Amino acid sequence: MLRNKKDVKRLENELHNIGNQVSSYSEESFDKDIKNLWQKLKVRTGNAQLKSMHIDTISTLEKGMPINLLVNNGLRTIYDVAPYDVNQLTNINGIGDTYAALIHDAVTRIKESVYQQAHPRMDPDNLADLDLKLIETVYRKREILTKAEKAVKLLKQYESEVNPYISIAKKQKNFFMGLFQSSDEKEAVEHAFGELNKEQFQDKLEQIKTMLNHIEGFSVSEYELIEHFINNNAAYYIEIEKVTGYSQVETAGDIPSEIVNAVEAFPLDTSGLDLTLRHYQEFGAKYGLLNKRTLLGDEMGLGKTIQAMAMINHLRLEGKKHAIVVCPLSVIANWKREIQKFSRLKVFIFHGNGRDEAFERWKTESGVMLTTYGHAGKLDRDEIPDLNVLVVDEAHFVKNPGARRSESVYKLGENTEYVLYMSGTPLENRLAEMKQLIRVLQPELADQLTQELYLLEPKAFKRTVAPVYLRRNRVDVLGELPELDIIPKWTEFGKDESRYYKEAVLNEQLMKMRRAAWTGGTPEKSPKLEVLLDICEEAADNGHKVLVFSYFRDVMRTIECHLGDCTFEPISGDVPNKRRQEIIDDFTKAEPGSVLISQIQAGGVGLNIQAANIIILCEPQWKPSTEEQAISRAYRMGQSRNVVVYRLLTEDSIDVSMLEILGEKSELFDVYARESQVASIAMNESDASVKQKVMEMEQQRVAERVE
Repeated sequence: MLRNKKDVKRLENELHNIGNQVSSYSEESFDKDIKNLWQKLKVRTGNAQLKSMHIDTISTLEKGMPINLLVNNGLRTIYDVAPYDVNQLTNINGIGDTYAALIHDAVTRIKESVYQQAHPRMDPDNLADLDLKLIETVYRKREILTKAEKAVKLLKQYESEVNPYISIAKKQKNFFMGLFQSSDEKEAVEHAFGELNKEQFQDKLEQIKTMLNHIEGFSVSEYELIEHFINNNAAYYIEIEKVTGYSQVETAGDIPSEIVNAVEAFPLDTSGLDLTLRHYQEFGAKYGLLNKRTLLGDEMGLGKTIQAMAMINHLRLEGKKHAIVVCPLSVIANWKREIQKFSRLKVFIFHGNGRDEAFERWKTESGVMLTTYGHAGKLDRDEIPDLNVLVVDEAHFVKNPGARRSESVYKLGENTEYVLYMSGTPLENRLAEMKQLIRVLQPELADQLTQELYLLEPKAFKRTVAPVYLRRNRVDVLGELPELDIIPKWTEFGKDESRYYKEAVLNEQLMKMRRAAWTGGTPEKSPKLEVLLDICEEAADNGHKVLVFSYFRDVMRTIECHLGDCTFEPISGDVPNKRRQEIIDDFTKAEPGSVLISQIQAGGVGLNIQAANIIILCEPQWKPSTEEQAISRAYRMGQSRNVVVYRLLTEDSIDVSMLEILGEKSELFDVYARESQVASIAMNESDASVKQKVMEMEQQRVAERVE
């Protein structure tokens, strides 16, 4: 209760102090801590690299150095010799002033290069105090600044309401001076005190104090912090990158600095996207928007779809609202899901019986129209005057200029301002194909790309192709990637598969329902099989090995039949343990592009298959731990290459119902936690009630579609 001028001045001082306290939580102070901690992590990472660098590394910079003398004195790595100054080196027997200066200079250059290029990775399974401190600082920055912003807003609102009354209340006089005060002024002062003592103002002040107390007392448990880091891995690295700028070199590859600077300066609008772009993805979207007609060649699993979506979304916000995506039929469902999940863009599908209606709606309502290479020829470019952007997924399908589908796609791209071709195949190894695609996009560049230039002047080749071709390998952006990437790949049923599935649902044949998406028999009739073969082909092109898991032996046989010579003897329950290990040993020694197929309950337990860093799960499993064990065969924290897991899933099928029951993606198991809560409550394989619930969901779904 405010009774006199002294109370009012106390309130005024209190508001001033609250303002100072809230303002002390600044972005600059958090960023300073993040930079310092990140630098310490870089030094730690650099030191680990220096420890692995043999002392002979000095010879790569300075020939003829007395390396043996250093080794004889116990200096076996660059890390060992790094602390030595010139005088200390001179004191080593046999090393004079000249050698000491040269060795010190070489070690300094190596050390600076290693520290500069160090890319720390924070392993959720093995977080040191320094890691936790950095993660907590990033977490606190987001949480506290958000709370502080709300407190400042409320404080300003409160001050704007009470300051007029405070000014009047401060005019209160003591008894003697009050004798000379006018009655109007006395009434105004009395009214001001009345207003200041109103419950609404008292409550708002208490609310502000409570918010300040929450900010000052804010804490987070280590468990909660680690869980948040695991589930929001990309967001942490993006925040660190924003503050430190550590990864810009990797995202740009060999692109000339003037192009890099122009791309970085491009103002990408991500309003309406419900996801956080990693820096290299943001760079890719900006690159496509800046250069307009480009070929995005990122390696598989780096999110080319996300980058295309960011481009389309940005253009929509600029009023360029009509986009077409041409892609294989097998990935239309995945495109649709990604767009609906991560953006507010409308999606239309130009395929099948309803294509004409979809086309008219797309022209009227705008958005993204998905179509196939076969159906692209049914679109008349003259009927689409407002086409703003064309995206061509798996663009190597249109490498042959004489093919009908190539001509159809080329026609759609004519007079279209923004055209993005996408292919994960390393096209620079297939120069003729690359030149043909570039000729369609930026014809003036194509003739400059010769075999001689590629072989004899690779840097000049990269500079020439830089305005049209952007490719990043996984290793280039490893610092931005989680060590384990789980990527869902959605497809539709083939026609025959759809009929097979409906019959299985009607007959309540759960096992047939689970493998219906593999019954088409050929890639043309089985979208799931087509996607699997595409993943394996792209993995081979990029020098990776693949591990395929399925519960069903007939599915394994189908896959083996279509992959041919690149596969090894499948591992099933019938294969003895000794033979299993022999198969794995052969697979480990095999060439990149090799594929090992395993029954998930056989190869998923007790074997290490770390030769593969691409894993394909052919269908969801009833027990989350089954998938976790299978993934852990190839995946170990801290290995040199991160592991990509593709989960093949079918729309309008039991796959959807199982995910709804078990929890989608990594929510159904925590691969980082060795004793996760989910694993302990995972349903028993024979839990009939859950299977019955899934069956009922599918029966209802099929019945609704028939109606």
